Amino acid sequence: MEAVNGRSSSSSDTSCSSGSESSLSAMASIQSEKIKGPWSAEEDRILTRFVQKHGPRNWSLISRYIKGRSGKSCRLRWCNQLSPNVHHRPFSQAEDDTILAAHARFGNRWATIARLLPGRTDNAVKNHWNSSLKRRQQRKEQVPQMEGGNGIVDGEALSTALTLAPPGSGTVVTEMGSRRESRRSFGM
Repeated sequence: MEAVNGRSSSSSDTSCSSGSESSLSAMASIQSEKIKGPWSAEEDRILTRFVQKHGPRNWSLISRYIKGRSGKSCRLRWCNQLSPNVHHRPFSQAEDDTILAAHARFGNRWATIARLLPGRTDNAVKNHWNSSLKRRQQRKEQVPQMEGGNGIVDGEALSTALTLAPPGSGTVVTEMGSRRESRRSFGM
């Protein structure tokens, strides 16, 4: 047996096959040529050059010059990464506030929200929401529940504090490092 393209062949493989089997084989070899991994710098240069030449359209024509990449893959790479209109800087507080307000109004309609932020793509907004803003929003929603559920004593939020003081001394070190005397009375 001899290995060819990761497949083994034997004398039985040399027999004639029907037309449908050969067309399936051809389709499988075309699909195996597709690249699904990260883009190389050379692929980015080729894509940028052809978009400058043909414009950001006719992606199937452009993809013919980048081996293994489909028109959809080329379009997504250009629109989300390489386009000069896309901002690659951290999100500002104003952008975060806009996303939070728009998400409360529109939900997960990322393209609609991205239109409110020039230079940001729907994919970038969605990724930013899922990676950090969603957790921040959930924490904000939990704070009012604590306050309404008797989480406040004498106008101060209850918190867990670590102290090295002996039990019952009444001295608590707060999160900011300042000391305060406990207001509790120890019925002694």
